[in-house]
Amino acid sequence: MMALRVGKDPFDYINEVKIERSKHAMKRRLQEYTPSSNSIKKLENIDQKYHLIVFSAEWCGDCVAYVPALAKTLAIAKNNMIQAKVIDHDNYRDMGDEMGVGKLPTIIVFDKNWKEMGRFIETPKKYGTVEEELCAILDSPQAQRKSSCQ
Repeated sequence: MMALRVGKDPFDYINEVKIERSKHAMKRRLQEYTPSSNSIKKLENIDQKYHLIVFSAEWCGDCVAYVPALAKTLAIAKNNMIQAKVIDHDNYRDMGDEMGVGKLPTIIVFDKNWKEMGRFIETPKKYGTVEEELCAILDSPQAQRKSSCQ
């Protein structure tokens, strides 16, 4: 999938942000954010491959908040079964359009066969954090047939 080639590791993305105010805010968020310990435990136990494709933009306040939160969560969970790539939506708008991205950030969760499992769009809707939203997608009946986020 093209997204894997053009996408960046979340930490590389944060380090390469050109808008200084956004970069500073993202780095501060990385330091200060504490992911949910229950979600970390769930993510540590994932035993099937999942791909997270994250569409982001440097100027987007929600991206500045949630991309570092996701990056820190995945770093703490240390599970190589969950691979995340961040795509700069401004540079790859056509790809975003093809994937139905309208608002940022959009985190699309795919299984190992690149079947879409669910999306996180803009801000947490059901739960309070990006990691809880991610676990909810992985806990969905569709994902339960493949793996367990328990």
